Amino acid sequence: MNLHRQRFSVAALYLALAVSAATAGEIDLYFSPNGGAAAAVVREIDQAKSTIKIQAYAISEPGITRALLAAHDRGVTIGLIVTPTQQSDSYSTAGKLEQAGIPTVVDRFHAIMHNKTVVIDNAVVITGSMNFTVAGDKKNAENTLVIHDAAVAARYAADYNLHLNHSGAFTIMHRGDFKPSKIPPHLILPPKRAHTKE
Repeated sequence: MNLHRQRFSVAALYLALAVSAATAGEIDLYFSPNGGAAAAVVREIDQAKSTIKIQAYAISEPGITRALLAAHDRGVTIGLIVTPTQQSDSYSTAGKLEQAGIPTVVDRFHAIMHNKTVVIDNAVVITGSMNFTVAGDKKNAENTLVIHDAAVAARYAADYNLHLNHSGAFTIMHRGDFKPSKIPPHLILPPKRAHTKE
């Protein structure tokens, strides 16, 4: 490659990056512990006007729970997908959300439903490594992104819908009952259908 072509390629790269930066949505980044991630999640939930779609490997942080209940009370449509362990009443608040009338389902289709994502008003995405727990916010080394971008939100909403379609009913399991020998088969077996690529 000659020098002129190389300079042109570098210039084109800078131009592409500049255009991308100009058209991309705003991204806020939080690092745990004690980086303000849970507070940021609460702020975004508090601003929700129409819909909140959540996939949560673990959810128990009190401020996030309160914010979701308040959003539900003001008429925001909320959907929650959790992993089977969140049916245990010993540490999950998913049961409280479900009992409050927030539709909650369990994704048993995968070995682990490990997503931690929130899609708000089809315009904002919250994602990252942090579980929605006190430990995730205050103790663990985690990262959380808040992305204000409708195109990104559409991709995450599509993924939410994909998992929603193969999820099943939420049932509270009491402490001591959450053992493979005591869990009814219909609570742990995935739907009998061919696995599709996701």
